[in-house]
Amino acid sequence: MGCPPFRSFRMSPLAAKASGLERRLAGLLHYGTWLAASTVAAGLAMALLGPWARNWRAMTAVIGAHVMTAGVALFILLPVMRLILMLSVFLHQRDYRFSAITGLVLMIVVVGSMIGAA
Repeated sequence: MGCPPFRSFRMSPLAAKASGLERRLAGLLHYGTWLAASTVAAGLAMALLGPWARNWRAMTAVIGAHVMTAGVALFILLPVMRLILMLSVFLHQRDYRFSAITGLVLMIVVVGSMIGAA
């Protein structure tokens, strides 16, 4: 009694669309996280090296703080960019039900951010 022979399975079109979306989302989150982390690290390095810079002491520390803030903002914007990507993919696939749901969630996030900023 050996192992059963390997059977090749074909992916359904619906599963192929889902895996394409998952790959895009994974790429966005992977590279976006690396970009945001690198930005925070660069800003931190600039802020820590500021006191040792000869002519640019105060300026380097201030710029470093702004670069770190931009990195944190990128971390915060990653979920919003994910929603935008999902909305565009769903609209491209003409899946209007999921497009409406994603649009509603995106609108809730934007309105909540505006209320929180005020």
